Amino acid sequence: MNPARDLKRYLVTGFLVVAPVSITIFLLSWFVGWIDHMLSPVVFTILGRHVPGLGIAVGLALLLTIGFLSSNMIGRHLLEVIEDLLLRIPVFNWLYRTVKQLTEAFTPAGSRHFQSVVMVEYPRPGVHQLGFVTRRVEVETDQGITAHYCVYIPTNHLYIGDIVLVPVEKTIETDIPLQEGVQSFLSAGASLPARFKGLPYKDRGPSA
Repeated sequence: MNPARDLKRYLVTGFLVVAPVSITIFLLSWFVGWIDHMLSPVVFTILGRHVPGLGIAVGLALLLTIGFLSSNMIGRHLLEVIEDLLLRIPVFNWLYRTVKQLTEAFTPAGSRHFQSVVMVEYPRPGVHQLGFVTRRVEVETDQGITAHYCVYIPTNHLYIGDIVLVPVEKTIETDIPLQEGVQSFLSAGASLPARFKGLPYKDRGPSA
């Protein structure tokens, strides 16, 4: 056992558990405060007094309404129309797409996009980086069709990175679990095991 390494691993694991909760609480507090700030003057003008908990009640109602709409065909179509209109706004459309892609990729439902942790020779020969296989693609050239893995290589705390296409036979599989792979990037490599295996090349097939 290595106490220092175990301590780092526990620290990173604790961070991964606390961070989503903290971010969720922060965003909900901001959302409720924003609604309260927007509606309080209007309600005060109409009723002549402030209504305690107005932001929480309206925010909850909005979330329930959006959840209800997104769970049926007509509502989903309406939300798609609204989304399409929002995506026509310059600058906002880029920010919205980026945030949406990040939330889809890093939520538990989107974790299936990370299939394994691999080593690839990147950005130059002799230098290897760890990355996540997200899918298998086929590239057609004049020389024929070759299979590649789409490998995501984080460059900034997991949320920003490079996407490289690597021939499947040039990827080195590892025995690092996905959770430990994510932790290694968040800890700048501090939580990486002192030794891990580079496994033989294995073609996942078209379904990957």
